[in-house]
Amino acid sequence: MQKQRERKHGFERLGMMYALALSGIAAAIIISQIFVQRYIGRQEYDSRIVNLAGRQRMLSQKISKIALQIGATENTGQRQVYANELEKALDLWTQSYHGLLEGDKSLGVIGNNSVTVDSMYQAITPDYKAIVNNSQDILRLISQHPAIDSTRLQPHIKQILTHESAFLTGMDTIVFQYDHEARERVIQLEIIELGLLGLSLSIIFFELFFIFRPTARRIKKTIGELLRSEKLANDMSREIGALYSSLERSYQELAKVDVKEDLPKVFAKTKPSGMFTYISDDFLEILGDTQEASHSNIFAWLEYEGYPYDQVQNIHQIVMQGEPWYGEVKGTSEEGDFIWLDMTIVPTFNRKQQIESLNIICSDKTERKEAEARSHEIIKDKIESELKEQRVRSILILEGQEEERRRISRDIHDGIGQQLTALKFTIENINLEPNMPTREEKVREAQKMLNQVIREVRRVSFNLNPSALSDYGLVPVTRRFCAEASRLSDKTVIFENKTGFLNRMDKSVETNLYRIIQEAVNNAIKYSKSDEIRVEFSHKAHYLNVDIIDNGVGFDFQNYRKRESKDGTGLGILNMQERTYYINGTFELSSEPGKGTRINIHLPINGRDKRNH
Repeated sequence: MQKQRERKHGFERLGMMYALALSGIAAAIIISQIFVQRYIGRQEYDSRIVNLAGRQRMLSQKISKIALQIGATENTGQRQVYANELEKALDLWTQSYHGLLEGDKSLGVIGNNSVTVDSMYQAITPDYKAIVNNSQDILRLISQHPAIDSTRLQPHIKQILTHESAFLTGMDTIVFQYDHEARERVIQLEIIELGLLGLSLSIIFFELFFIFRPTARRIKKTIGELLRSEKLANDMSREIGALYSSLERSYQELAKVDVKEDLPKVFAKTKPSGMFTYISDDFLEILGDTQEASHSNIFAWLEYEGYPYDQVQNIHQIVMQGEPWYGEVKGTSEEGDFIWLDMTIVPTFNRKQQIESLNIICSDKTERKEAEARSHEIIKDKIESELKEQRVRSILILEGQEEERRRISRDIHDGIGQQLTALKFTIENINLEPNMPTREEKVREAQKMLNQVIREVRRVSFNLNPSALSDYGLVPVTRRFCAEASRLSDKTVIFENKTGFLNRMDKSVETNLYRIIQEAVNNAIKYSKSDEIRVEFSHKAHYLNVDIIDNGVGFDFQNYRKRESKDGTGLGILNMQERTYYINGTFELSSEPGKGTRINIHLPINGRDKRNH
């Protein structure tokens, strides 16, 4: 319990550290985005400011140009056109100038300039005012005297041109200052981004060394514990299976033992009508404390418990005729549990031979009934399980017989049949061959074919019933089978007797174990796509372990078992399991896609059924 609490607190600390680390990364990302978005907005504003400042230079030049055009023409209409252009340019110029200084929503500027920029604007303000005043004087004079002589406008034009050069120089300085300040903000943003990047990397490295690595070690340790727990669970499941079998036998034995029943007792006395005059404590526990009318009369109580009215009236008539009534009554206790009573209703008479009262005599047989029901349920489940297993075994036997017939047919047709046909043609050609040396060569060829037929017959006979198994034992026959399988297939089949097992076992055990090995190796040759198959023997004092291992493609054993239960496939594996069970062994198959397959058979050498111990 202490270890579980420590583990729980450890995971809570780990979760807290994860939350803090992830919160740190999230905070760094959010702060970075805030700065980036802020500086992106500032960059757009700086671009607008630089654009407006550059436009001031262009407008001042335009004002100077229009002023020169006004001074150069004596045409009243043309002069008025120039005056209109000058007025528009002057309005836009002054609006932009004041917007850059003080802010203007229509232009999208706020006028928040640095001290340096403000001092630059103060330096060119006199030039700006001079240009504005002289431009307004020109517009006023043209408005008052459309045909005014251009010589009267020349002083104002000259003032505009004089101050325009200084204004342009000042605006160039202001534009460069705006650009310089924008670049400084970009550099500052880069420094902040690098700092936030360093912070994020520091958090990630902190997670890597102080969270992820400890977590990986803990997970590895947990997986190891799970694997050990799984092995322990498998061992415990075997023990539980043995205990369950023992418990089942105990239940059956318990059901067979005579349960001691209560002796008959007087449970109640009633009037001839059935109304209670006396109720024992035992019967009172059954009736309970209820005040229902049905519980004040024995016959009403029987109807309450579900007995038909006609049947109850028949009982009443029997006892009223002076005859006792006997029967088994099923009732319900106050807690809702069923009870069974062997009930006898005996009438008693007075001196006038009239029925004076009824005695209710009962014995409780509830425990016996429950034991019988338990026994019937266990026996029913066991019979159903045995019938199901018997059906599976029958299917396996029939399928095995058909498969064996097909294999024998293939061996005879493809092997012995073809060789005998070739031998027949060779013998026929001997009689037709006139040349003696050639005839002798044909005879030798026929002898060679006959030897091949004999070997093939021996091979088929060996597969059907390896006589060497009874002569030499399991180990030599298995070694020979592996060598033969390796020779006849494109697989390397290796037999290894790790512990030098040489014991002889019961004939049926050796035969069934050999058939299991044969089935497993043949399945691996057919389906595993492996290049090596190993059959390994290892033993201890009382047990033998047989492993059949391949390095093939493997398969998903859980899905295979589900498919097996639906469409009846996988009879080979089921056949091996049944054979292992028959010789009192355990069968385990482990396989995963891409990791090969391993079959383990574990059985007692002395033939005792360990499931019964």
